[in-house]
Amino acid sequence: MELRPSPSRRTRAHAFRDAARGICLLFASQCHARIHGLAALVVIALGWALKVSPSEWLWLVLAMALVLITEALNTAIELLGDAVTREHHPLIGRAKDIAAGAVLLASIAAAIMGALVLVPHLRALWPVGPRP
Repeated sequence: MELRPSPSRRTRAHAFRDAARGICLLFASQCHARIHGLAALVVIALGWALKVSPSEWLWLVLAMALVLITEALNTAIELLGDAVTREHHPLIGRAKDIAAGAVLLASIAAAIMGALVLVPHLRALWPVGPRP
């Protein structure tokens, strides 16, 4: 096994810069990423206003990250497929559909997780039932 030298600080800095550029490109070019980002900001504002617990924040952050990560991977798969060919290719089409399905699954899971965390806090603000 050959040992490689550890990357230099400059190389790591370039990797972080490239990753940041990728995140910027995701939000600049993808409408759905912007929608998911806006939804994340709304969840953050609600969580802050409702004073959710640290353990509840873990679930909310996980849900938001899951959606944004799958959206980024979906975009990467779409771009790679388009780079291979602009012609319809059934396998590329299936890969794109599966990646889009992953985003949908992540979004549904995030909505459920968000509801499980936030709805009890919202219900506490507006109790339902007869008042004395």
